[in-house]
Amino acid sequence: MNAVAAIVRANLRRLVNDRGNIFFLIILPLLIVFALGSAIGSSESDVVIGVVDPAPSKLSATVGRTLAASEGITLENVSDAGSLRRRVSRGEFNAGYVVSASGAVTTITWVSGLDTRGIAMQGSMQSVVQTVAAHEQVIGALDASAGLTRQRATAVVDGLTGVPAVRVSSTTVGGDETSAESIRAVLAGGELTLFMFLSALFGSQALLMSRLLGVTRRTSAAPVSVRSIVIGEAVSRYIVAMLQGLIIIVGTMVLFGVDWHSPLAVLALSAAMALVGTGAAMLLGTFGRSEQQVGALALLVGLVFAALGGSMQPLEFFPQGMRQVAFAITPHAWMNDGLWKILVDGAGLRDVLPAVGVLTGVGVVLLAIASRALARRLV
Repeated sequence: MNAVAAIVRANLRRLVNDRGNIFFLIILPLLIVFALGSAIGSSESDVVIGVVDPAPSKLSATVGRTLAASEGITLENVSDAGSLRRRVSRGEFNAGYVVSASGAVTTITWVSGLDTRGIAMQGSMQSVVQTVAAHEQVIGALDASAGLTRQRATAVVDGLTGVPAVRVSSTTVGGDETSAESIRAVLAGGELTLFMFLSALFGSQALLMSRLLGVTRRTSAAPVSVRSIVIGEAVSRYIVAMLQGLIIIVGTMVLFGVDWHSPLAVLALSAAMALVGTGAAMLLGTFGRSEQQVGALALLVGLVFAALGGSMQPLEFFPQGMRQVAFAITPHAWMNDGLWKILVDGAGLRDVLPAVGVLTGVGVVLLAIASRALARRLV
């Protein structure tokens, strides 16, 4: 155990002595969380919706009036669909909708970008349209069959329902109001997954250089077993990954007020993800041939898995087929899905245990393969 501790201390000392590592571990992830969180803005500001409706029908005009009368929503007319999409993508609008008519059928197409409040309003918009459409159909039926004027038919229907207007609100899957705070927490969760895995992978460079420079071989020549060397290298990678996770969790709590809801569940997911990162780093450091090759592969694998696994855009917004692919080939999907359940749905440790189990199993398998390969190279 003394040999393992000595190897870990040497690796951590090497990490601290490189100031670039300090920037990557502490400053960069917190800067990204701050930048993304600031872009979300305050939950108290109005949701701005662009509207393309060149020839308003009774239905679309009523939908527009209903939305305009709702608290916290501002409508702005736009000339065409292309302009609306550009302005949504640039963040000028939270979302928008395009009205088109073909005969008696009116189609309303919802347009949203990466703005979470705009995406969350899509379900509410569908409810508004369905309610208004039913309202207009009943009025039209009375107008046609009973011979009532539209004004009189409207008064009759509104008197029966008692709710001629519809209030629009943003909701999440769990049914709670989507706030800027919960959105920032989800963004912080994605960054936690991304940087834990990346930090562990970049640690493979240190292992590779130890091999290429003959440090590990000289260590094995001393009265230190190969088993101790392998354990020491693995523990070093694991500590770095967990350190990265703790920095992001504590840093976002203290600096940006992120509420992680169930810290124990978040730590359990982080511990399992750190094991996956450790196994992947050991594999990369064992089979890599040069520092440049390992660094490029670490960055490529880390970013591709992060994008596919929901660290850059929540899995909830993925098509079903892409979600299945993400869960099949990336550990990030399991962790991000667990974090979403914690941060948005209010889940606890028991609810994320399946994800913890999958990540732990993957990590153990990767670590076992890498440890055996490294041990063979040291013999």
